[in-house]
Amino acid sequence: MPTLEVSKRDLEKLVGKTFSLEGLEEALMYVKGEIDGSDGDKLSIDVKETNRPELWSTEGIAREIRARIGREKGIRKYRVGKARTSCTIDKSVEKSRPFICCAVIRGVKVTENLLVQMIQLQEKVSTTFGRKRRETGIGLYDFDKMTPPIYYKGLGNNEIEFAPLEYRVKMRPSEILAEHPKGKEFGHLLQGTERFPIVIDSRNVVASMPPIINSEETGKVTEKTRNLFLEVTGWNWETVNTALKVMVMALADRGGKIEAVKINFPKTKSYPSKSIETPQFGTKKISFALEYANKVSGISFKPNEIVLLAGRSGMNAKVKGKKVEVEYPDYRQDILHPIDIVEDIIISYGYNRIEPEPIRMPVIGEERPETIWMDLIRDVCVGLGLQEVLTFTMSSKEKQEQKTGLVGERFVEIANPVSSNWEAFRKTIFPELLEFLSKNKHVSFPHKIFEVGKTLELNPQFETGVEEKIKLCIVLSDPRADFSSAKSVLEAVCRNMNWNYSLKEAEHPALVKGKTGEISVGGRKGIIGELSQKTLKGFGVEEKTCVIELEI
Repeated sequence: MPTLEVSKRDLEKLVGKTFSLEGLEEALMYVKGEIDGSDGDKLSIDVKETNRPELWSTEGIAREIRARIGREKGIRKYRVGKARTSCTIDKSVEKSRPFICCAVIRGVKVTENLLVQMIQLQEKVSTTFGRKRRETGIGLYDFDKMTPPIYYKGLGNNEIEFAPLEYRVKMRPSEILAEHPKGKEFGHLLQGTERFPIVIDSRNVVASMPPIINSEETGKVTEKTRNLFLEVTGWNWETVNTALKVMVMALADRGGKIEAVKINFPKTKSYPSKSIETPQFGTKKISFALEYANKVSGISFKPNEIVLLAGRSGMNAKVKGKKVEVEYPDYRQDILHPIDIVEDIIISYGYNRIEPEPIRMPVIGEERPETIWMDLIRDVCVGLGLQEVLTFTMSSKEKQEQKTGLVGERFVEIANPVSSNWEAFRKTIFPELLEFLSKNKHVSFPHKIFEVGKTLELNPQFETGVEEKIKLCIVLSDPRADFSSAKSVLEAVCRNMNWNYSLKEAEHPALVKGKTGEISVGGRKGIIGELSQKTLKGFGVEEKTCVIELEI
């Protein structure tokens, strides 16, 4: 959760209102924030709203408070001047870091407060929203030291050298990655790159090597700077545009004038076919029943109240009959469902105004039937001398797909995973148990382990497009482990659970051909067999191993 360093006087000036410390604490509830510490004018504010990067600065907090207390209504409009500058993307960056969007901010009065907030916002957005610069890297420059047009291209290590920020000696990209503190910290983002992404002007003055470091010549912004150039690079066009809008809004709130930059794309399938001017402030719409808002909130809102409260949430709303139509800024990527709009409306209404009601219906808690069922299966497995383990439902495609030979499988994946180790939800459990065995080779054999857990699969027949299954997985690792010993364990489980099962020969890329079977229990399917040497080697397991995995 972002923690911001803020000047109280600066915040009050931007809001247009003075606050007592207690009053400010109350106002910060609008951004899900609280004061962590104070030292005179300096405040440390913990913002718990992790899905709204536009709030991670003094300007963003002030913007939100102004709207919530009624000093501004509806969607805040930002005027964007027509582009007088262009930035051309060369196809040489397509594989290293393909997208860039830019803006010029003119007439900025650079103060100490502005510099502190811009550096802080740049770092917070790049680190949190930008996944430690992997998804978004932000550059801020003195535009008066640049000569348009601007180019974004990939250059070889021997084709370019420049002095990185706070350095006077010119260095090649590889030297920056090896020696500069930021190069050491973020160099892994360009690992294996043959052509380094470079932002450069028409006089071949380097602005930066995204997402690592700005140049000393253009990347130093001081109180003498009057015009700024901003660029955001990354892998996703929508993500980099959102980050750019967050930055330019903060500067515009300080009096800067936004001027668009025309982005020219290479003629490849990865890019839009026509040039685009950035930033572009757009809106999106969502509608829901007035009854839905009242049911979710427990408050009987009148139509005019909904419109007023949506306006104080920085949105425009209309009530047509029994429907509420809400228009909201497109940088609000946290809004995915009507419940998100209702939450904002309740925040504007005030959580402290909601009267608690006594529970009128007595309820008795009890275990869910599937939980009882899972516990019974666990008891059976423990009774057979198996040891229970628990692994994560999130996994890597390498384990679930490549190491098991299940190439081409479709998984429920995370859109922007922090790590490749946690990029998808598991479809099968046995790869996770094999990894567990590989880390416990020092323990005496035999290894007899099991897990009862959830797996997820894509299924368009479900409302969410995802089907959740509960499976039992048993793994037996021992020099004498074979199909017969695994089958005896399966029979014991089925006998104790009163299951009638059938078995037929099958094939599986992770198992030995001729020693693999398909299990069927009341329409539920599973596999049993001996793992192949290739699979065992891939997981670092040395002894013969058998697996049973069955949907329960």
